[in-house]
Amino acid sequence: MSEFSARYGERVGLERRKQFGQFFTPEPIARWMVRWVLAGGAGRVYDPAFGLGAFHQAAGEIAEGVAFEGSEVDPVILGFWRARGDENGAVVRQEDYLRAWGRQWPAIVCNPPYRRFQKFLGREEVFAAFEEHLGVKLSGYTNIASAFLLKSISELCDGGRLAYILPLEFLNTGYGAVVKRQMLARGQLHAIIRLDCEKAAFPDVVTSVGILLFEKRAPRFPTRFYVVSRLDALETVLDTPPVNSIPPEELRPGEKWLRHFEAGTLPPRSPHLVPLSTYGTFSRGIATGANAFFVLRPSQVTALGLAPEEVVPCITRSVQIRDPLFTESEFRRLVEEDAPVYLLRAGDPPSAAAACYIRRGEAEGYHRRYLTRFRDPWYRLERRRPAPILFGAFSRDGYKVIRNHSQALNLTCYHGFQPAGQGARYVERLFLYLLSRVGRETVALNVRQYGAALGKYEPNDLNQALVPSMEWLDRLDEEQAAVEIEHARHGYLSSEMEALFETLIDP
Repeated sequence: MSEFSARYGERVGLERRKQFGQFFTPEPIARWMVRWVLAGGAGRVYDPAFGLGAFHQAAGEIAEGVAFEGSEVDPVILGFWRARGDENGAVVRQEDYLRAWGRQWPAIVCNPPYRRFQKFLGREEVFAAFEEHLGVKLSGYTNIASAFLLKSISELCDGGRLAYILPLEFLNTGYGAVVKRQMLARGQLHAIIRLDCEKAAFPDVVTSVGILLFEKRAPRFPTRFYVVSRLDALETVLDTPPVNSIPPEELRPGEKWLRHFEAGTLPPRSPHLVPLSTYGTFSRGIATGANAFFVLRPSQVTALGLAPEEVVPCITRSVQIRDPLFTESEFRRLVEEDAPVYLLRAGDPPSAAAACYIRRGEAEGYHRRYLTRFRDPWYRLERRRPAPILFGAFSRDGYKVIRNHSQALNLTCYHGFQPAGQGARYVERLFLYLLSRVGRETVALNVRQYGAALGKYEPNDLNQALVPSMEWLDRLDEEQAAVEIEHARHGYLSSEMEALFETLIDP
């Protein structure tokens, strides 16, 4: 962070910066991005999220006579920049970029706001404008950065260049398919560079960050995927061999692109692999909207005078499960430790004790939370069945998969698998596959990478993951599976079982 941006940060505080998604571009990155877009021959550059003018300053240092324009929605940060007196002819409008249509630009460079879809205020109006102007329908999960990128691609003049630095999670998401489709249809996607030094660049951001280079011309060569582990390596990255180089016709918008940052991580080709949705589906855990109210310890249940039928067993934190097999005895251990493992399920009508607790919750405002205010009544949670397989929503150094033999439900720390049709017959064998080396490598192709090596799995990522077909799993009879399950209690499979799963991709 420069001295100027540090002064601004001290003036307004982190909360306001987060409110507007303000995370400032380091000077070396800004200069590199501007240099690339100017190399396309443009004499005018536009920044849709001007902020403190990092790209404007870089343009002035790199070339004389470059006309610079920008947009900025936050009057406070714009006033702070103007007070510095470095305008140098820049034309910066105070406006919401996502609501300003009808312009074209020969060069665009941007560090868009980093705000997730939950903070995307007024998105219904914005999405309606996208449908009107671009003919694309955006998912409700689209974040602001992805919307900025999509709009900028549409506003680039023929032959123009665009450089964006933004979170890369959209490369692996369903909502990102629209953005990827537009990039492939409208021009040449030169390169995507993942910054593994994201903490050096953006210390306050917990997400994977990368630079995207795009040109408005017919595709002539493959898209290159790079990984940069040091900021000083960015200067020469385009002169080095990429991790992967993928022809545009092989880049499919509906597929996960983050895997292209890893060498040799194309999906295995095997006639014996099918989507996991063949057997059933993963869904997110129960979202209470107010864990402090709904999640109870056994001692609290007793103190409140709640009847046994007014609470249900529930895994509320990932750390409550230690081993790959979770049983009723393990749940009883948590109860004896007075862990928070019960979920309120008030009757209809609630008992006197439950009604008293509900009134206490209302006095503390729990009924006005984001999720609770849309329920009727607010304390009624969704009904679920215990899931026989649990899968950790977040991971570092490999995901967490659990064979659940208990009657405990689960909150959002885990996704729960519910078999459908014949899928119930294969639960044990699917679990073994997910625990295996081959399973881990294959399923990990669908992970969404965030900062600091944090991976996140969404239910649909898992449902699309490749697993063995029923015909292949029939090679492993139920008796063998039962023996191996006991072995798996220790967190790994036997060498014989690992070798069997290896034949899936190396027959």
